[in-house]
Amino acid sequence: MYKRTKLWASISAVTFATAAGLTGCNTEVEQTSPVASHMTETAAPILSSDGEGEGAVVAVDLATDDLAYLTQLSLVRGHLYVGHKLYMSGHLDHAKTHMKHPKSELYSDIAPAFTARGANGFAQELQHLASAVNNDLGAEKVDMAYQQLIEMIAQNEAAVKPSSQTAAEKLKLVAALLRVSGEEYGIAVVDGKMENAHEYQDALGFTTVAQAIISDINDNADAKTQAISLIDNLKPLWPTLIPPSNLDTDAEQIYGVAAKIELLALSL
Repeated sequence: MYKRTKLWASISAVTFATAAGLTGCNTEVEQTSPVASHMTETAAPILSSDGEGEGAVVAVDLATDDLAYLTQLSLVRGHLYVGHKLYMSGHLDHAKTHMKHPKSELYSDIAPAFTARGANGFAQELQHLASAVNNDLGAEKVDMAYQQLIEMIAQNEAAVKPSSQTAAEKLKLVAALLRVSGEEYGIAVVDGKMENAHEYQDALGFTTVAQAIISDINDNADAKTQAISLIDNLKPLWPTLIPPSNLDTDAEQIYGVAAKIELLALSL
């Protein structure tokens, strides 16, 4: 639930900034309590979280809110990316922990939205990959399962409006992902000390997916170039896949890039 709450806060921060940028005035944000996770399979979840200031969030309906829907799918991609990379690098125990999270933390929330959007979901492929990793079936089978799953995620990502696939919308998605990455990195690195390798790796996965989204922009070359330059500045935050004991980096660097990319999105 903790990571889920961070997701809604990150999406709502982008939503709030967009509204404020368009109206040029203060925007009041409705605050609601977290919704219990006892949803039906045909009703898409409407999730929210309490907060103040930038953390105040609005209700998020994955069946109709394309930014929220794509952010959820991108977070799944981030977990899977780092889990796959860890496995292929020979770090089985680390890989196993990352394969648990997409299903337990994220998939159950988005599953009803697949039905509402006429998408097929990817529960079977997700389980197939997790089983391949947990049973240590070898690089070839794990990579095959990973590629099949990524293909299915891409098919489900297509279940959004064309207007949600512009450069501006993709940059809003990147900003939302980077905010979650910043949250994770802030848990991982505290006062120069590595406190949580898992969250360090999560942050790497989310940032890598954000970078891939920027690379996929094809309708605004200038914005793409600026965003690539900004996110390239974050590479030193992850010197190695398995983190060192000490780092002189911090989450503020990620938040700073997220804010600049968000402003870039609002300028388009």
